[in-house]
Amino acid sequence: MKILGINCAGRWTNVGLAIDGKAAGGSSQELGRRQSEELPIIAAALLEEAGITFAEIDRIAVGTGPGYYTGIRAGIAYGAALAEALRVPVVPLSSLEIFIWDLKERHDCLAPVFKAKRGHCYAAVYDSLYGRALVSPRFVSEDALIEILRGYPGAAIVSPDIGQYAGLRECGHAVIERESADGAACALMGEFYSDNAVSPRDVRGQYLREPDIGPCD
Repeated sequence: MKILGINCAGRWTNVGLAIDGKAAGGSSQELGRRQSEELPIIAAALLEEAGITFAEIDRIAVGTGPGYYTGIRAGIAYGAALAEALRVPVVPLSSLEIFIWDLKERHDCLAPVFKAKRGHCYAAVYDSLYGRALVSPRFVSEDALIEILRGYPGAAIVSPDIGQYAGLRECGHAVIERESADGAACALMGEFYSDNAVSPRDVRGQYLREPDIGPCD
């Protein structure tokens, strides 16, 4: 099975390719607002380097959030449109789980955390051994997340934004700082969850809150 993975929910845009459960290429770039125009170019280059064509793709895996509202929309728009054109289904994935996918073999329990507005964050807790969410993705205050993590003392916090959360840094959990998911993670995760594939028209963003109107923080 050949899976093209697209995740634009964070500051870094991840595009990856997986073939029969193995990474066949990946790209992580900080594109800012150029995601929509650059995605087709990056995807085409990735497939060309791997020696396959778009017509050979069996699934498109797409990060559906939470994260940056504009990025989520850009990734879903491109991924769903491409899947529609290729007549293949889409595998919708949590961007939080994509962020820690390649770390699962090194840690039994992982808590990815993304910065959100209003003094909150997006977070979840995943059991690496059984591959399930112990705490589903949510929009939560720092204090509330610290309280949640008391129930998972072995969880390692994984975040590009840990510098924004003094309480989380000092709450006694191991902290892994990283800026981006692995480039191929979305594609590899898409193959793992391929049975969850849906029609391109049924893909929805997991924003977890309403978008802000006005200047950014």
